[in-house]
Amino acid sequence: MGLLGLKVIYHVESEVISLGEVSYKPLLDLEKYRRLYMLHDLKRLNWGYTGVLRLAGLSFKVFVRVSSDKLEIVEENGRFYSSISFRRGKGNLQVRINVESPNSVLKESLLNTLTRNIREYGSLICSKGRVESFPLSLIASMLKPEVKKVVDVRGEVCPVPEMIAKRELMKIKPGEMLELLVDHPAAVEVTLPEVAKLFNSKYEIFNMGDYVSFVMLKLGDPSTHWQFAEALEERRGIEELMGDGAFLAYLYTVFDRVVRREKVEALSPSILRGEGLTMIAAASIGRGWHLTALVEDENVLGVTLNDQGVRSVNREALNRLSSIKGLGHTFYLRPSIPL
Repeated sequence: MGLLGLKVIYHVESEVISLGEVSYKPLLDLEKYRRLYMLHDLKRLNWGYTGVLRLAGLSFKVFVRVSSDKLEIVEENGRFYSSISFRRGKGNLQVRINVESPNSVLKESLLNTLTRNIREYGSLICSKGRVESFPLSLIASMLKPEVKKVVDVRGEVCPVPEMIAKRELMKIKPGEMLELLVDHPAAVEVTLPEVAKLFNSKYEIFNMGDYVSFVMLKLGDPSTHWQFAEALEERRGIEELMGDGAFLAYLYTVFDRVVRREKVEALSPSILRGEGLTMIAAASIGRGWHLTALVEDENVLGVTLNDQGVRSVNREALNRLSSIKGLGHTFYLRPSIPL
């Protein structure tokens, strides 16, 4: 059981397939061979793809990330995570398929189907030859500016990239640039852009393949948001501010000390408890949902929930919490300086 009484169960299974002495590069070409992974309606993002995975008559919205030797498929609400990695051992290509899901039936079905498809068609696809194109990472590296301050936050999920961005932006001078290497979708698409705006910075995103380069140019010193500071100090008007992206970004800059971190497979009102004034940030391992809440002990001051692109705040968000299922992470944060 987790600290909040949430039962955390991860069902993980894997298979290893040998495809002989072939190149695995064609298996990473989703434009041509997306059906091998049951993928449909792919749309390219700044990095990776969104699409639909169809399995046994069911459709799941997914985020897909491709690196130099690995393909990852994440259901947007955390229902499953799958990775297909490629490595050469003793001349033969080894393909490892991992599937993680709180639903054992879904996990087994997805693993079996991916294994069957790659075993039956993988060698044939690989024998057709190399994919002749420039890697996205090479193109991006030629286009993006040279930045002296580079911080690698790959592997970190919200709110860690935002906290690090805030810390580093406070160190650099106007006219200087900061580059973050990020591989967490919610940070790239939702929270880091708001942090950049809050700190009076322009930003640009460069697709590096299995991660992005998030480059920020600091234009000047950040504006002082006295109304946000007063709302926190006086515990007044917070509900009205929870729908304001700038206020949410401000919270990420103030609540900069992680006091607890948990894995969850569902959301519920029981997670909205803290010791003193606490910010709670929770996100699915995919792109489906993201929650930011401000609590004081057991008193909920305000909540924002983004679920599949739909934002709800406060009472509406609380009413929807119990319907949010899927693997995710929850962080409990306190301010370094007492409010």
